[in-house]
Formats: sequence, structure tokens, C-alpha cells
Amino acid sequence: MQRLRSKTANSHQLIEQNHASQLLISEEVTIVHYADYLKRLYGFVHGFEKMVFPLLKHNQLLQLDERRKSHFIQADLALLNHTAAQPYLNDALFSTHYPNAAAAFGGMYVLEGSTLGGQIISKHLSKVLGNEVAGKTTYLSAYAKQTGTMWKSFLQLLCDAGTTTCNEDEIIDSAVNTFSLLNNCLSEYSYKLTGNEN
Repeated sequence: MQRLRSKTANSHQLIEQNHASQLLISEEVTIVHYADYLKRLYGFVHGFEKMVFPLLKHNQLLQLDERRKSHFIQADLALLNHTAAQPYLNDALFSTHYPNAAAAFGGMYVLEGSTLGGQIISKHLSKVLGNEVAGKTTYLSAYAKQTGTMWKSFLQLLCDAGTTTCNEDEIIDSAVNTFSLLNNCLSEYSYKLTGNEN
């Protein structure tokens, strides 16, 4: 875990500094910004669940069905009067970047870790946008009060999966790569803090 955190620190920081991420925690965030953010994430989250989760289905302790979240994005967007765009990331991308279970664990480390930040973002959106987002942040607060428990249980399984040097390196490389892929997804939109989108 120390190596994983150290090796992914820069990549983690880059995605937090992404303009779309910064906008969500700004005082100028609008409901349109939030909806566009969810749309950007949907393609990756949906594709990951479709193509990568099957690589880990043998590990029943992961509770994969409980960790699926793309349907939450669809539900939130529907309530926001937006439609989740068709996944723009093709299956081959996931097959290339996640060829085995070790790589899948690396990707899940990033997605599961995002649930911690999601709680913070959800609270901020509720504070700034109030009733506009009431009941429409189910993706960001997917595990609600179980967030800490779900995260800790995942970390234990992740450590178990990284018991060999080969797996450890592949998990770390995949986590770094996943941060990069998500950063690219979020960068697809050009946000402005004025509340106008290009």
C-alpha cells in the first residue's frame, strides 16, 4: 500500500487538479456542470463494469454486484433531465489496458477510492445547489454510511491480490494508468468557472 500510494500520488493530484474536478468543488458550480461531469464519467465506469469486472468474478469476497455504480449515474442524470451518453470508450480499450485480474484490481483501486472523494463533493453540491441536487447524487454517495467499510474491505482484498512482486507491479502500473484514463475523460469538456461551457 505504501508503494501504491507513493507511485500514484502524482497521478492522483493531476486528476484532482483537473478543471472539471476543481469546478465541482467551486462556489460557481452549476447543475449543468454537474450533469456534464457525470456524462464524462459514465463511459468509463460503464465500460469498466462491463469489460473488467468479469476478470474478478471468481473473487466472491469483492461483492462486485454491490460495487456497480454506472446505474447510479444513469439514475442521477435522468433526475437531472439529462441522458447518459452511449459509452464512447470501446471494448478494445478495456481489453488492452486490463488484460488480467491484477490490472483489474489496479483500476478498481482508483474507482473505489473515488467513493471517498465523492462524499465530499456530494456535500459541497448540496451546500451550493441545495434542492437542485437533492436526491440526485446517488453515484457520488453510492455506499453512503458504508463507504468506510467498503473501502477497507477492498483494500484488504487488494493487498491479498498483490502478494507476488509481479502482481504488485501490475496493480500499481494499472492504477497509474487508470488515473490517466479518467483524467482524459474529464478533460473532454472545456469548463469555465463563469458557468459557461464551450
